[in-house]
Amino acid sequence: MRNPQQGVLCAGCPHRAAYVAIKEATRRIRGRVICGNIGCAAVGHVHPAAATCPGGMEKLLPRYIQDVPSGAPEEPAAPLCVHIVLDTDFAADDAAANLTGLAGEGTSTILAVMASSWDHLERAAIERLGAKTLEVGAEDAAVLDPFDIERTVEVLREQAATPGVHAAIFASPCAQLQRPAALEPVEVDRYMCVGCHRCFQITACPALAFKPPAYEVDADACAGCDLCCGFCPNQVIYTPRARLSIEERAAARYEAARQARD
Repeated sequence: MRNPQQGVLCAGCPHRAAYVAIKEATRRIRGRVICGNIGCAAVGHVHPAAATCPGGMEKLLPRYIQDVPSGAPEEPAAPLCVHIVLDTDFAADDAAANLTGLAGEGTSTILAVMASSWDHLERAAIERLGAKTLEVGAEDAAVLDPFDIERTVEVLREQAATPGVHAAIFASPCAQLQRPAALEPVEVDRYMCVGCHRCFQITACPALAFKPPAYEVDADACAGCDLCCGFCPNQVIYTPRARLSIEERAAARYEAARQARD
């Protein structure tokens, strides 16, 4: 697994998976805003739109950067605002003061908390994050595995369709925390890959590279998150975890992070 690069989410980053799910769940809502910070201490501030931008913040065009709506008459609330914050920032003492305007940001507002740091490897800590979202104004809170794209999209669509303030806790450990116990990398069958680019267009994972006529995976960079596997229309990206359930894969990521910590 490669060292973090400023402005670019690492291969296997759960924040990237969260953004992919958020984008899929909200793409049909005209005027929706996705804003905040989806980076981390290692890569710095990253606007959500740069999560799947090849090259990250350096290559992100300014027109894709959306600011947090103020809700003021000159800047009315969006139909939907997804406001992304980091668990480390949200756990700070002044977090509540910085989020007093959630109700004015959107007709529906989703406070999306990226729970991926050392402090949130245990369920009890994640549940405390959920409780705190209720304290700052959320009406409900859902804990989601960002790599369980199907369920995550379903929950986000329900929240987006319901006026008010909601919270989504995206719980999965940072890929860098899993070093040196990282999961085995995926592999592309280059004889079967048709070079459609869909895996990279959706994820922009830095472990994927197009080497004509097909894609290949940089095994040293891949963190074994399996995100790209679900977006290959020809199912030619293979994972060593094919026989594991969504829950078992999540448990493997947490176990890798705990092993690296201990």
